[in-house]
Amino acid sequence: FDPDGGVMASNSDNSPASAMAKRAARRKKKSSLRSRWLVLALVCAVMTGSYYTYDIPAALHQQLQDYMPPSPNYETHFNLLYTVYSVPNIILPFFGGSFVDCHGAPLLFTMFALTVCAGASLLAVGVAYRSWEVMYLGRFVFGTGMESLCVAQSTILSDWFEGREVALAMGKF
Repeated sequence: FDPDGGVMASNSDNSPASAMAKRAARRKKKSSLRSRWLVLALVCAVMTGSYYTYDIPAALHQQLQDYMPPSPNYETHFNLLYTVYSVPNIILPFFGGSFVDCHGAPLLFTMFALTVCAGASLLAVGVAYRSWEVMYLGRFVFGTGMESLCVAQSTILSDWFEGREVALAMGKF
């Protein structure tokens, strides 16, 4: 039986070309649904929150300096927050695309978003306990999910939109 509800005639229907044709038919169906705009809004909300969380330490630079224990190395500690975010993103985006292809964009978008949320939560716990080490861990975890989240987001939008709407959808986030 075909997952789309039909009966498969033979094993020749399992060819890569046939699978691509089925995906194209499903994509056409998705791209004609009105719910694609809800998908776009939800993806935009997740990405906006992620970018906001990425930039929040810079916005709170002075408040964080006043709050944390006095240190002559404050600027070094602060800049390391951005460094530990970047370290996993030197390599992970290369694998993020492969993971998305193997396991599906919706599942991995959710997993990467939860990773980003966990990292942001660890950062907040680190601030509450005035611990640079916990803050670094939070930013590292945040970084492991953020760039791969962008890969999954692009895949989701390209599945739900087609033609000129893809550019519109990518431009909105």
